[in-house]
Amino acid sequence: MALSHELSEAGNEPEQLAATATVAFVPGEGVESAHIVVHGRVPGVDESQFEDAAQSAGQNCPISGALSIPITVDATLES
Repeated sequence: MALSHELSEAGNEPEQLAATATVAFVPGEGVESAHIVVHGRVPGVDESQFEDAAQSAGQNCPISGALSIPITVDATLES
């Protein structure tokens, strides 16, 4: 949702975004990290802009901040 918002705010409404999150969970300690893979179709945006927006969204998402864990993002722009 943060990526969709960031792209839309920049004037680049996504046609489609699909994300998968994988988390590392340690019993007794909880979630230690998350890795998000996102694919999207966004008219008017190149691969670099999409990657930058995805990285920014991953770092600035309110949920990411609340978890206080390392979060990595891989982003692929589809044509």
